[in-house]
Amino acid sequence: MIPQRLTLRNFLSYREALLDFQGLHTACVCGANGAGKSSLLEAISWVLWGESRATSEDDVIHMGAKEAQVEFIFQMHQQTYRVLRTRQRGQGVALEFQIMQGSGFRSLTAKGIRSTQQLILTHLKLDYETFVNSAYLRQGRADEFMLKRPAERKQILADLLKLHQYDELSEQAKDRSRQFKGQVELLERQLESIQEQLQQRNAIAQERAELETVLEQMQAQQSTNHHQLQQFQAVQHQRQTWQQQLSWQQQQQRNLNQDCQRLQKERSQTDGQRQTLEYLLQQESKILAGYQHWRALQAQEELFSGKFQSHQVAQSQRQQFEQHYSEKLQQLQSQLQKVQAQEITLQEQLQELQKTLSKEADVEFAVEQLISARQDLQKLDQLQLQASPLLQ
Repeated sequence: MIPQRLTLRNFLSYREALLDFQGLHTACVCGANGAGKSSLLEAISWVLWGESRATSEDDVIHMGAKEAQVEFIFQMHQQTYRVLRTRQRGQGVALEFQIMQGSGFRSLTAKGIRSTQQLILTHLKLDYETFVNSAYLRQGRADEFMLKRPAERKQILADLLKLHQYDELSEQAKDRSRQFKGQVELLERQLESIQEQLQQRNAIAQERAELETVLEQMQAQQSTNHHQLQQFQAVQHQRQTWQQQLSWQQQQQRNLNQDCQRLQKERSQTDGQRQTLEYLLQQESKILAGYQHWRALQAQEELFSGKFQSHQVAQSQRQQFEQHYSEKLQQLQSQLQKVQAQEITLQEQLQELQKTLSKEADVEFAVEQLISARQDLQKLDQLQLQASPLLQ
């Protein structure tokens, strides 16, 4: 099978992709992890056999698309074929198988997907299990062939090398050998009969001529059988050569398995880093929301801090005001005590003045001082009433 062109539309990680292999003897596809290299080989296995690494059939469809389609054109036995497989999300699969005739393709599609798939397998002469265990080492499953039971590995190699043809030739050679043995036994019995009839020369001569004819035929047949035996021995020698090549390839496969294990470890580390980054990207909205909430809280903190500073300034002013009025109240209380003492003194003087009514001028002066002292006392009482709410 020689690939010529591969076209992908909405398959796995690809939306649109076209690979033209014409004119290429060897193609190497390289790229970073997750770039989609394996998806190209998965596209070939999916379009030819309907098999892929996807968990469900709809998983091969690109995210957000309604259908996936892969077209594969390849050449085999001097014939050009085209396979077109389409998968619609939540529905079925459409499969087309065509062969090139002239300037276009003629449909070979049978009735039903299974019949068409079987027709493709008949032309390919290669099933999916043999493909993934020989020509295609799937990512992460390079040792799949070595993990199979010996009988299964033997069967896969036999199918790959077409050893059943040599088994058929061996059976045919055995059948011919049994036939020749039977003919030899028959000839021996005939020879015994001829020896018994030696006296009958004429009959013997005639029978001899017939036997010589038969012998010539047998010799010719023996020569043919000898030629077939030589061919079979050549095939056996070629088979031994292939077995040696297989041993070398198995050694190469073991080396590749070691490289795959090392790359798998590196891939695991890379996947861990990628998962961490993906988790951070998934938390982007939460991180932005938390940052905006923090900025809002910071703004509220600045606002409350300003209000708290204003409250502290007001509290300090209040303390200063209370201290001022406390001192003022103490002064007023001191003055009140002085006035009360003066009132007592004046009352005593008034009593003395009443005793001395003859001294009218002195009495009037004392009365005026008493009235003035009472007015001062009323003023002090009013000041005390005004200062009381401030001291509470």
